[in-house]
Amino acid sequence: MSEKEKLWVIWDGKELLWSGDGKEYLRGVGLRYLVHPAFEEGYKKILNNYKPRKKYKLLLILPCSYGKPYSQSYIHYFLLKTIKETGYYDNIHQLIVTNAGVVPRELDEYYPYVAYDWNPRYEIPEIKEEYVKVLTRRLRGYLEKYRGYYENIASYLRWNSDSYKAVMIVERELGIKIPNLAAKTVPEREIEQVSLGGLYDDEDLILITPTSLNKLKRGIINIIEGGRPY
Repeated sequence: MSEKEKLWVIWDGKELLWSGDGKEYLRGVGLRYLVHPAFEEGYKKILNNYKPRKKYKLLLILPCSYGKPYSQSYIHYFLLKTIKETGYYDNIHQLIVTNAGVVPRELDEYYPYVAYDWNPRYEIPEIKEEYVKVLTRRLRGYLEKYRGYYENIASYLRWNSDSYKAVMIVERELGIKIPNLAAKTVPEREIEQVSLGGLYDDEDLILITPTSLNKLKRGIINIIEGGRPY
């Protein structure tokens, strides 16, 4: 092998392969993209071969994002910034909920969670119902397995989202409290601001408006310091 051939591949990212073969970009909406083998295998691996790194003051359930990995997306930039501003970042475990499953923050650079695109504009009522069912199953399973790692649980999701519907079902079925720290309404001018003058179209933009982020920050601090989340 020549010296140039030795340099052909320095790093191939195999250690970031959580499940699946890492070859397919999973772009689409439909049952296939809810229970794709890579997503189902990844979920089972989370239950059987993973555990939170330590015990946390709070499990915070967050939305996914179009940009991957989530941590480098426009929306998650503001979420991460706000969580850090609470002063309790290391006491909070973040769990992203998505058609791909339930994704702990520390896995958001792993395949398949870094290589899919579920576009909500193509959802139909039937697939929205399936989304809620599948996410409910996955979130309930996660909390049944790892509930003991968290002193508190909260969500930060659009109140009218299918993800929050799943959270409410799990809350009821497990008999636990999962308050939603997001604002229900925000001033229209704030939406205009964070959408960059209408250039960026995403329903979850409501979550990165100043009104909602301030509510998130207050809610986290109040929960961790023993008060109410509002």
